[in-house]
Amino acid sequence: MSGLALLAWLTACAAPPSRASPRWYAQAGPGQSSIEVDFEAPSPAQQDVLRQRGIRLPQSAQGLADPRAHRDFVDLRVTSVGFGISEGGWILFCEGLPLPILVPENQVDLGLTRAQPLNASIYPDREAALAELSAGGSGATRASYAYYRGADGALVVPTVFSPATTPRIARTMLEVRKDLSQTVERDLKVALLTLTGTQVLRGVFSRVVRAAPEPQAPSFSPQQGLRGEAPARPPPEPRAGPPAPEPAPAPAPPAPGRLAPSPGLVEALSGKNPTTPVAPRPRLPQDAAVSPAVPGELPRNRPISRSPSQNAQLQVDIKYLQGLGAKNIRVNQQQLTSENHSRVGINRPDLQFDYKDRRYSVEYDSPASGRGSSHQSRLTSNDPDAEIILLIVP
Repeated sequence: MSGLALLAWLTACAAPPSRASPRWYAQAGPGQSSIEVDFEAPSPAQQDVLRQRGIRLPQSAQGLADPRAHRDFVDLRVTSVGFGISEGGWILFCEGLPLPILVPENQVDLGLTRAQPLNASIYPDREAALAELSAGGSGATRASYAYYRGADGALVVPTVFSPATTPRIARTMLEVRKDLSQTVERDLKVALLTLTGTQVLRGVFSRVVRAAPEPQAPSFSPQQGLRGEAPARPPPEPRAGPPAPEPAPAPAPPAPGRLAPSPGLVEALSGKNPTTPVAPRPRLPQDAAVSPAVPGELPRNRPISRSPSQNAQLQVDIKYLQGLGAKNIRVNQQQLTSENHSRVGINRPDLQFDYKDRRYSVEYDSPASGRGSSHQSRLTSNDPDAEIILLIVP
C-alpha cells in the first residue's frame, strides 16, 4: 500500500463516521492505552469509490469486520420481543432506544436455520441491501441475506430475522408464538416475553427484564451462526394498576423507521398505568381562584417543549388516541375536568383527553428533568378523579 493511500486510510480513521462512507478505526500504538472500536467493511460500491480515489484497503481489513460483533447489532441490543396480534408484526425493545421497533412479518422467517450473508458489509439502508441481493452479487444464493443500518441508523440488522441470522431474537419469537397458540383469551392484544424466557407478560409494553449480554461473537464465517445463551435473571413483579372495563386495543404497527405510540400511554389505557398514583394536596391559590369558564380549543399541533422528539411523540400519541375514539383532546392548555365541564387550574398539561368516561392528563418529561412528580401532584390536586400518566421521552 503506497504512502499516500496509507495516509488517506489513517485520516479516515480520525474522521467522524457518516452513513455515506464506511467507518474505520485505527488501533492504539505502543505505549498508548487501547480502546474498544467497531470495524465496518465497506460495501462493494464504496470499495469502487475508494479505488477510484487511489485507496486500496488491505485484505486483512475485510476479515476483521463482523457485523454480528458490532455493538449496534440488533441481536446484541435487543432486550425483549413482543407481537401485535391485532395488526401483525413483531416489536423489538432495544437497549438505548426509547421506543420499540416494528419488524413486519414479511421480514421474519423462523424456519430459516441455515443461511450465509452476502458479505460482511453494512449497507446504509434496507433498499441498498436488497438491491445488492437482487443484483446477484458475489456469493448470492436464495438463502443469502445482507446487513444494513435500520431504525434510523441506530441498529445493524439483517434483511431477514431468523434462527440463522438473529438466534437470540428468533428463540424469543418462537416462545412468544408458542404461548399465543396456547392462549384462548380473546382480549389479548399484545404478548411480551423476556429474552431469558422466564415470564410472559400480556397487555404490557414496558417493565420488562433487560437481557444479560451474550458471549463475545466469534470471528466472521458465512457458515457459522452466533451461539450462546443469556443467563436467566428473575423478572420484576408487574405493578398492579387501576382496573379498566376493557383494555385499549394495541396500536397499529407503524411503518419501519416511524415512531410507535408511547408504551406508557398504551399501558395506562389498558388498565395498567405504570404511573404510581399520589394523594391530592391542597390546591395552589392561583388554581383555586381560576375562573371555571372553559376556554376555546387551540390547534393540536402546537409544541409542548423545545424537544423535537417530545413534540413528534405527542403527535403520534394523538393519532393513536383518535383511532381509539378518545374525545376532548387538548394540547398545552389549562387543565379541565371530564367532558370539558370546567376549568380547574391555570397549569397546562401537555396532553389531556377523555376516554371511556374518564379524564386523562399526560406529561412528557425528559430523563434528567425530574419535574414529573410535581406536575402529577398538582394535576391530582386540581382533579382527584383524573388519571395522570407520566412519560419519559428524551
